[in-house]
Amino acid sequence: MLSVGCDIVSVARIAEAARTHGDRFLQRCYRPDEIGLAESGGDRAAETLASRWAAKEAFVKALGEGASGVPYRDIEVVNDLLDSPTLKLHGRALSAFADMGAGGVDLTLSLERGHAVAVVILTS
Repeated sequence: MLSVGCDIVSVARIAEAARTHGDRFLQRCYRPDEIGLAESGGDRAAETLASRWAAKEAFVKALGEGASGVPYRDIEVVNDLLDSPTLKLHGRALSAFADMGAGGVDLTLSLERGHAVAVVILTS
């Protein structure tokens, strides 16, 4: 293991950001497939966005000093072949990950009482 990052976020806070800033917020922080997944979730859209926000924050925390200038849009939450969440990195996120010497990433997401929690473990 190289590093661990953890984050918790209020689902209501992310719902409010999406409501207040609309498409500008979504396009700045999420990839098209993440937005599509949230939009297809109906009443659970805010939970989907919040869990992905927490994952992005947890990844940035795991990067530590290497996270400078990494946009959230470069960090994408996807499901692997077993339907478990994992991260797909793009642009500066991928560069920072490689510069750190990391070779793998583990991600876990949870939702509880209006909060989304994510833990990211970067491995060598």
